This record gives sequence, structure tokens and C-alpha cells, in this order.
Amino acid sequence: MKKDNILTPEKALYRVQALCARQERCSNDIRLKLKRWQLSENDIDKIIKQLIIDNFINDERYAKMFVRDKSKFNKWGQLKITYTLKSKHFSEDIIREALCEIDHSNDESTLKEILSRKMKGIKAKTPYDLKTKLIRFGISRGFDYEIVSRTASLIIKET
Repeated sequence: MKKDNILTPEKALYRVQALCARQERCSNDIRLKLKRWQLSENDIDKIIKQLIIDNFINDERYAKMFVRDKSKFNKWGQLKITYTLKSKHFSEDIIREALCEIDHSNDESTLKEILSRKMKGIKAKTPYDLKTKLIRFGISRGFDYEIVSRTASLIIKET
């Protein structure tokens, strides 16, 4: 291997600073990227600490942005967002604080909208089969079973 191709901790720091400047990242994402670049754990910890000091990464800021974006644009429910943040190794406190960003007043109308759209593409033989498929879809989007079941029943009655 050529000497030029070896990624030093300094070069890695500059690269991840550039990545973080373009798009919001969390410390877990950066850690995984640095591991793929085959840096030592000690170097990874130093780089992440420097990024935090320089405010390139901030897990609380990332979590709040993630919650807002996923609920507003992707129409995800609270359960799916929570699960995803847990998979990124966020603490319970950060997750709880970030979930305050969700406006729950629109949950049922959002769910009704996505279930109605989904219903148009579902081929079901019976209303029970249709309701089951709608509930499964709603739950996969991270909404609570009770709300999904109630909304699915309402939509089926309306059609």
C-alpha cells in the first residue's frame, strides 16, 4: 500500500468535519464511518471529542432535527422514531427530549391520510382482510395500535 493512501487521524478529522458541515450527523454515524476507515478506537474517540468541542456534531440537536423531519416529511409515528434513535445509541433522556418536538394533534389526521392512500393500492377479499393490512401498515409506520385500529375502522366504514 502506498504511503499516500494511509488515512491519518488528522486527515480523517478534516474529512468528517467536511461531512458534518454538509449534513447533520450524530456521533454514532461518525463512529461507524471512522471504523470503516480502519482507525483505532483511541483515534476515533479523540476525533469525536474534537468534533463535539468544535460543535460539528451535537447529538441533542441531531435527535431533535431527526424527530421533526421524520414526523413531518416521512409521516413516521413516535414508536418508529424512538426505535430508530435507540438503534443509533441515543440515551433515553435525549430521545425523550427530542420527542417533545412532535405535534401529536395531527397524528390521527396524518394516519388517516396515509392509510387512505395505502387503501387504494391494497387488494383485499374481505373488509377484515383490508383492515388487517391497514393495521399492519400503520404499525409499521410507528403509530400506536389503538389509534391505527380505530382509524382503519373509520376509513373502512366511510368507503
